[in-house]
Amino acid sequence: MESLNFSKNLLKLRKERKITQENLANYLGVTKSAVSKWELNQSYPDITLLPIIASYFDISIDKLLGYESHINDEEVRMLYKELIKEFSTEKFDDVYKKCIEYEKKYYTCYFLQFHLGLLYCNHAYLAEEEVKMMAVYEHATEVFRRIELNCKNANLAKEALSLKSYCNLIMGKCDEIISDLKDINQVSMPIENILSKAYLIKGDKEKSSKILQISIFNNFINSLQSMTDILLCYDENNEKQEQYIEKVVKIIDILDLKNEYPQVLLNTFAQISLIYGLKRDKENCIKFLQICVDLISKTKVFDLSENKNKLFDYLPEFIEDMRIGNIIPRDENLIVESFADLIKTHPAFEIIRYDIRYDNILKELK
Repeated sequence: MESLNFSKNLLKLRKERKITQENLANYLGVTKSAVSKWELNQSYPDITLLPIIASYFDISIDKLLGYESHINDEEVRMLYKELIKEFSTEKFDDVYKKCIEYEKKYYTCYFLQFHLGLLYCNHAYLAEEEVKMMAVYEHATEVFRRIELNCKNANLAKEALSLKSYCNLIMGKCDEIISDLKDINQVSMPIENILSKAYLIKGDKEKSSKILQISIFNNFINSLQSMTDILLCYDENNEKQEQYIEKVVKIIDILDLKNEYPQVLLNTFAQISLIYGLKRDKENCIKFLQICVDLISKTKVFDLSENKNKLFDYLPEFIEDMRIGNIIPRDENLIVESFADLIKTHPAFEIIRYDIRYDNILKELK
């Protein structure tokens, strides 16, 4: 991940081939002094000479310049982790500017581009000013749109479409979301089921079960999100809301996810707490907020690879094998701070702000 290194590369190539500066100068029709200045990094050759120099040494222009348009997965992983940390410790504008520079440098490395877009999504709120925040989300949609249109990796393109829609949702661009997604609500057999059956027919039960475990887990988490989102649709139907909340809690208990994978449930319980706050049900609002605090207080709550579960025992291995691994999308401290800010600022929690338990919850989050 270094800058252009033309001068060092030229010097190294010339010496390896045992070619003098004068030899190279004569071949290119320039002076020996010009070649010397190139190698001392005092000037660059005319752009029309680059393909001739590259051809002379039988290498590509990119290699001659020392330019890499892509970085490998491990480098992306390391950079992503480093930038997450920097967003939590340095000024937002400084880190955002650095991300833009990486974005321009590795413009067609879509795996990196995707995770830069993900960084924008997860840290835009740090821009603080509403106009700046919206500008960051707008920029993220441009990144995801480019990935969606140009990336040959179908999974990455699909994820980019999803996150582009998420950004549009935050910006209130509902018509764009509907235009992008209205035709994808089709019932079809999940490809995971087809793939797992293929492995099963070949006698590889372990591979088949791994695929199905991950499919079940992902579908369950998506269903949980849908069941909590639908609560807002029934804001005038208290009975319906209570039915969904009851089912959500029961399913979580049955699969023992509160103890085994607590981090995936924070959003679920926070949303339920918010719903009770809107309904002015103080006791249940505090009850589910406290569940969130208890989850956050668990050791390594944000590290999926540390959790074990009899039903999903392949999940930690699957996460470690993922290209980006088990890196959380935001620094843990920022996640807790954001949760505390939600409690402090959202009107739904106004009903509990003068309750001593509210103060205790905030103290536990510090």
